[in-house]
This record gives sequence, structure tokens and C-alpha cells, in this order.
Amino acid sequence: MPLQWSQCGPLALRVQFASQVNEEAFRTGLALLHWLESRVNSADAEWVPAFTTLLVIPATAMVRDRILSLLPEVPWPLAAPEGTEAQGRRVEIPVVYGGPDLARVAVHAGISEAEVMARHSTSEYRVHCLGFSPGFPYLGGLDPVLRTPRLESPRARVPAGSVAIGGEQTGIYPVDGPGGWNLIGWTPEHLVRPWEASTAAAFPVGAGDRVRFRSIQRSEADAFPSVSPPPGEAMAVPGASPCLRLLAGGLGITIQDAGRPGYRRFGVPSGGAMDPRAAAWANRLVGNPVGTPVLELCLQGQRLEAMESGWVAITGSSPGPPGKAGGWSAFRVRSGEVLEFPPGADGLWTYLAIPGGVAAPRFFGSASQWPQAGMGKSLRPGEVLWRSPGGFFSPPTGIAARRTTTDAQAPAGPCPSVAVWPGPQWDWFSEEDRARFLSSVWRVSARSNRLGYRLEGPLLSPPPGSLISEAVLAGCIQVPPGGQPLVTMPDGPTLGGYPQLALVDPAHLPVAAQVRPGHVLRFFRAPGDPSRIPRWA
Repeated sequence: MPLQWSQCGPLALRVQFASQVNEEAFRTGLALLHWLESRVNSADAEWVPAFTTLLVIPATAMVRDRILSLLPEVPWPLAAPEGTEAQGRRVEIPVVYGGPDLARVAVHAGISEAEVMARHSTSEYRVHCLGFSPGFPYLGGLDPVLRTPRLESPRARVPAGSVAIGGEQTGIYPVDGPGGWNLIGWTPEHLVRPWEASTAAAFPVGAGDRVRFRSIQRSEADAFPSVSPPPGEAMAVPGASPCLRLLAGGLGITIQDAGRPGYRRFGVPSGGAMDPRAAAWANRLVGNPVGTPVLELCLQGQRLEAMESGWVAITGSSPGPPGKAGGWSAFRVRSGEVLEFPPGADGLWTYLAIPGGVAAPRFFGSASQWPQAGMGKSLRPGEVLWRSPGGFFSPPTGIAARRTTTDAQAPAGPCPSVAVWPGPQWDWFSEEDRARFLSSVWRVSARSNRLGYRLEGPLLSPPPGSLISEAVLAGCIQVPPGGQPLVTMPDGPTLGGYPQLALVDPAHLPVAAQVRPGHVLRFFRAPGDPSRIPRWA
């Protein structure tokens, strides 16, 4: 097929280089990636390869335009780089077969469960890419008999180690999280180790590797050696000082910063604060750089004891601790004082900043916590939070508080309107469904979290058939077969196999993130969005 590309949101570019999942597609995609990377500075763009597509995320509009000028120059079709055939390791993955969807796969294939296991474990698979979640290997080479459609509605939680089939691919869920593939087994192998110094060690199965599955009994799996962070992994950072003690976590509390962009090709989402604008203002109020780690509080119920006198800043949804300056302000606290956080009238996420920032170990360059993926640990009552060394903030004596302007707070209101761009599969949906999506009011489901928000409203009709998994940006709105849209959030998947109807404008994603479960929002077409007509070489 000819090389095709189109714009995806205000900056990103989607490049399609193949139409089928096979070895030729893998080699072609690798050649394209090498060709582009050799002509674009590594700091100027992030590349997210998938089976038949490559998502390019430029740092600026100027870089985007530079890449657009390069694409017509690609000498298509490209020859595979030397050594492609030999690239990658050979990896054996032990599997205890017998997952909850094994029978569904067998019925769909018209064979016995025993034959499903036999066919699955006798093939050799190529790791085409990592995505969806950290270290999730998308494997090509599945026996065509075993190809099974994804679930109509994804599970809210798939256990780490689950071996699954989705469409014409198979893969392994390295961490707990949502998923819509058919679960046919489980492996004790650990496919993500974020404490390791190198990406090769952090992801023992990588793109280009060859994988075989070996059937084992549960007793052998139970005896499998465990993998864990080195002894001494701690919250404290050298030179840090105790600052706050967590008395109650309320409905949720984590440490977040500007996130970890640059690791999407390994399945690691950018992460970071759900409302980066509010987090940045909290840091500004106490003199920190905008990406300094802060505490992110979900809705209400948190209680924190100050272990030293000083300043804190509160922004986001909470009105702030009773008796203090209120939300969107910085104020003094005394040692021993207890800060409590009631819910605000609107919004979901609140941010607390301290001078110097909250100290925490970094994984892939970021202090943002994601305990399910082994990046930091859950904060529990009694936990001591530390202040990073070097922070200094000392306004003149007599100043009791600092506040942002009212304009900076920009409350979203009871039904915010959120700008969206057409997604890669926008034209696959009927004109009626596109109009219904933009004209309807959508309610955020209680089954929502930092990975994704489920929307409740009129059912949409996604295009029939199975979509080949491709890159997913934060703010992507996918439509599973059940017809209820999903909005990908900062900790959400980096690759997905449901049609992408739309993409929330990055400037509006914090607005959507602050819509609490049970509340509503609506969408409108972003002004000046690009043409969806693909271009080709």
C-alpha cells in the first residue's frame, strides 16, 4: 500500500505504512522509523510504532511542519535495515492455561479448549511493538483459527500476567488494569521492572523479540521466582526533610509531577497530574518550577498534619482547609496543624504544593506515582511525606497569603463544553453517530479513574469488524462494540484496538478531567481542525 498520513489533533501525525499484521509489515515499520529518526532530532519528536501505523508526536508546530515536509520524500517502499531478520531475542514465556475466556475462544474457533491451548503454545510470535500498558507485548503470528473479537465492553480490571487474544493478535497484560481481550491463561513472568536503570532491563520482552509460550501447571507457576525492587527502595530522597504526615487518604492521594513523556513506545503513558494547569499554579504560588512534584487529592476526605512550619499552596477543586485562605492560594501553616479537605462545588482533583516539592524516587525520569505498574507505592495513613532539599520560599513578614487571579481559576461550570478533533476513525462512523456524539450530553460513569473515563449516554454504533491496534493519545475517545465511549486519561493505554472517534484538544483535557463521576459534559468540534483527507507518497 502507499504511505499515508494525516494529522491527529493539533500536533500529532498518524502515518500508515501497511494494512495487514505480518512480518513484512514489521520490517517496513522498522525501516520507516529508522529513516525518520535519522532526520529528526530525538528531542524534537516522540515516535510510537504499532502494527501498521506510526504515531509521531512533535514537540512544536514547527517540528510538525518539518516532518510533514519529509514524508513526501520517503523513498517508498523502504528497504528493511540491515540485521532486521536477526534482530531481537528469543524468549520463552511459561503459561498456566485456563482463563475465563478460554471457552469463548474455543466456541468461536469451533475447536476444543485443549486444541486452543495446543495451537497457542506451538506458534512462534514476533513482538511487533509494546503498548497499551507498560511492557505489554503485541504479538504477531497468531494462528488464524484462534482469532477472536475483543469483548463488547472491556473489563475494569484484568490481573497482571494474563495471557490474552484480541482480534488477530495475542499478548500479555504485565500490570493490573482494564482490558477488552479474551483471557486464556496466566504467566508468572514479570514483563515490567521500572526500577531498573536501562529500558532493556526494565522490559525483558521488547519489540523485535521472538516469543514462544510453554504450557505449565499451577504448581510450577507458584514456585516461579519473584521479582521485586532492590532492598532499601524508599520514599525519602537524600537531603530531604519530613514535612507532612498523612492521617487519612480520603478518596485518593498520590504524588504527581509533569509526567514521563518519551516512553510511549514501551507502553508507558505520559502520566502526571490530571489537571496540569492547576498543579502548575500550585507550584507557582510557592515559588517552584511548574513541573515540581505535588500531592494530587481526589475529591475529599484527606487529612494531613504539618510536621514543620512553612507555606503550602492549594489549587484545583477543593475550597481548601477550613479557616485558611481558601482554594487557589498559598498560606502559612504551623507545625502540628492538621489540614482537612472538604469537597468543592465542582471538580474532582485538588493539588497541594510545598516549597521545593514533594520528594519521591523517580521512575523513567518522573516522580509521578502509579503503584499498579510498580512506579512508587500507595500512600497510606501514617506515611511521612518529605520535602525536597533546596526549596526556598519566604515572602516578607506580614503577608498571610498569596492568591491567583479569578481568571486563572477558570471554573468549568455544571456542564462544561470540551473541544475535540476528529479521531483517526472519525469517517468510519455514520454521519448520524457523529452528530449524536456532538449534540448529546454525556455523564461520567462511576467506573472512571486516572486511566480512563467511561461516558454514559446514547449508544453509538462503531464500525463492524476488528481494528488493528494503534497508538492512543491522552484524550482519545474510543468506542467499544458496546457503544459507550471511553476517554483515555493520563495513565491510560498507549495503544488500543477500539475505533477512535475523536480526540480531546490537549488544552481542554484538564477541563474534562475535572468532571466528577455523576456529572456531565458535552463536546464541540475544535475550531480550525485539520482536513481528514490522508496524503500519500
